[in-house]
Amino acid sequence: MAISHGVCTRLVLSILAWSLSWSCAQGNTEELAPGVAYHEIHLLEGPWRIHVVEVDLPRSWAAGIRVRTAKQGEARKTSSLAAGALAAINGDFLLPGEAGRPAGLYIQSGNLIRIPQRRSAFAITEAGQPLIAVYKMELGLLTAGGEHLRIAGFNHEPALGKLSVFNDRAQVQGDSLQAATGFLLQGLGNTSIANDTISVWVQQVRRQAWPFSLQRDQWLLAAGAEYEATKQIALGDTVQLYCRLLPARAKLMEAISGGPRILRDGEVSIEVEKERLSRSFADERHPRTAIGYSQDEQVLFLVVVDGRQPGYSVGMSLQELAEFMRTRLAEFSRAEVNAYQGLNLDGGGSTTMVVSEQVVNKPSDPTGERPVVNALLVVADAWDEESP
Repeated sequence: MAISHGVCTRLVLSILAWSLSWSCAQGNTEELAPGVAYHEIHLLEGPWRIHVVEVDLPRSWAAGIRVRTAKQGEARKTSSLAAGALAAINGDFLLPGEAGRPAGLYIQSGNLIRIPQRRSAFAITEAGQPLIAVYKMELGLLTAGGEHLRIAGFNHEPALGKLSVFNDRAQVQGDSLQAATGFLLQGLGNTSIANDTISVWVQQVRRQAWPFSLQRDQWLLAAGAEYEATKQIALGDTVQLYCRLLPARAKLMEAISGGPRILRDGEVSIEVEKERLSRSFADERHPRTAIGYSQDEQVLFLVVVDGRQPGYSVGMSLQELAEFMRTRLAEFSRAEVNAYQGLNLDGGGSTTMVVSEQVVNKPSDPTGERPVVNALLVVADAWDEESP
């Protein structure tokens, strides 16, 4: 059968286009664990050096692999936080003027450490479901008499007519907390309040100053001098402490903040204005760290793009990063899917990926890795969060 000149021309052009795209993209893949793969990608058109950890959530979950967060004391390098982990990326931005504190929502092993701000955060539920959202928190206490008392503050001294609650991660000046009335709450069983309700009993009631030393299963409820409902809480009462993190509908085990959101429902959505970040931050090319997941919520992507290194990797704008995650991850991923939701994390000199305890990207600072405020890890079930 004869082939027309037009058909032949289109066929040749298609082959050339395919060959060109193949020559401009190079990738290597390494299996890290069941359901976990590391992809090293080189795109010549940047040039861009991209590193991706792909996690098949159902398969890896069945093998005892979890997505966790890590922060220990003062800011440390990602490679240090990732000791013993299969893979890790740097996490949230550093809160300006407060060394070692993340800028937004932070949950570790169900323990609420930092409350949400007006930026998107990534979370994993108790069942292993991923969720990116701007979270709103409702914190409160249900008294033994059935009254709901709103808690306005978390880990900071209460205003005159308000309640605040403190957990074992709180930091106070000196070794004591000043409060008109304080209630030491002892947990009864479950101690994770991240989008959950737990039972506690009132172990002590004190006035003025509290020596501050709490265990993981203890909380301190502090009332300001003009708070009028303290008589509804009595020594020995069993009360309910709750924390709702909307729009999540399930208990959250891990959460890490970033910003801005860059993919929403399969479309590029660079939400810098909504999350109070600068347009130049979005438009300029920088090293980038991001996280995303597929439409069916079964494939998680940890993404790092090197930058500020002409001839090697120039970095990406948030538009370029979102487009890559939306359209090209399927070329390299084992699941052959792209990201449907995506969130930018801290980048620049902080951008780091660790695989099998080795830094696999090239951090842009001349001195190498920067200390970071926290990290997102992929770990086997034997991983110990207290490891150095």
